[in-house]
Amino acid sequence: MTDLGPFLILRPLWLLAVPLALVAAWALARRSDGGARWRGVIAPQFMAFLHDRGAVDPGARSLRPWLLGGAAALLALGLSGPATQRPDAPAFRHLDVLMILLDLSPSVIEGGNLDDAQAAVSRLLDRHGTRPVALAVYAGESFLVSVPIEDTQSLQTTVGALGPDTMPVVGSRPDRALALARTTLRDAAAERADVVIVTDGGSLGPEALSEAEQLRAAGVTLSAVRILPDTTPYGLPPADPSALDRLAAAGGGIVVAPDGLQPLIDRLTARQGVTTDDRSRQSVLFQDHGRWAVALACLGLLALFRRQRAA
Repeated sequence: MTDLGPFLILRPLWLLAVPLALVAAWALARRSDGGARWRGVIAPQFMAFLHDRGAVDPGARSLRPWLLGGAAALLALGLSGPATQRPDAPAFRHLDVLMILLDLSPSVIEGGNLDDAQAAVSRLLDRHGTRPVALAVYAGESFLVSVPIEDTQSLQTTVGALGPDTMPVVGSRPDRALALARTTLRDAAAERADVVIVTDGGSLGPEALSEAEQLRAAGVTLSAVRILPDTTPYGLPPADPSALDRLAAAGGGIVVAPDGLQPLIDRLTARQGVTTDDRSRQSVLFQDHGRWAVALACLGLLALFRRQRAA
């Protein structure tokens, strides 16, 4: 589908046949001119002399090739599907979902930057647009806070209430959070979704990378907000900064800082919108005007069926 401002072309490849039809009409018109071959081998003055003597029939130019070529061009234009969006088009829900995964493992809680993580999630909720948003939190286990919803005000309240005592299980298993995201989006029948994980990048192993690749294979883009703890909690290894970059690369997304969310917000906004390439939904989303071009082509073809007069 090609967007041309107020009009859209649903099947743009058919437009390639329009110039081909006109070129074919031009070639046929040249062949149908009876005097074309004479003019190619005889000087114009001698051609005029022979014509005055009646020795050469210059032939008449036929409109049939141009009628056929014009009709073929109009048919190709009609098959390309010039369309406008229906004013009463229905709104499809849960096809374009944003899911946020918030890391509440000890490295984030005890590292002293939980406020940055909460602020990043809050801003993403404010800028989600019209997309339904789902929220999950994780530590040693993952918990779904909300299925995809459009009214995120209740999620703002929930995010603000998160604290050190929220998670009943310690540890850090981002792979389980990603698996929960994949299951949630599948159950919501999301066709184009984004997952944003807000984490310091701790405990990102092969399992998490595998989940990221599975999300990408399912058409889901995974991005990350990197939380940098003020301190490394006692007894916990420091997070590997490159691990989060590898995770986002595997998921086809980007990594941003809490104070630099705009590139991620722009990316999420650009991906927002219902997928309209599915032919099963084009008929209810768009008004196809190609039938009028086909009707004009048929009118042009009617002239080819007129009865020829005998000489």
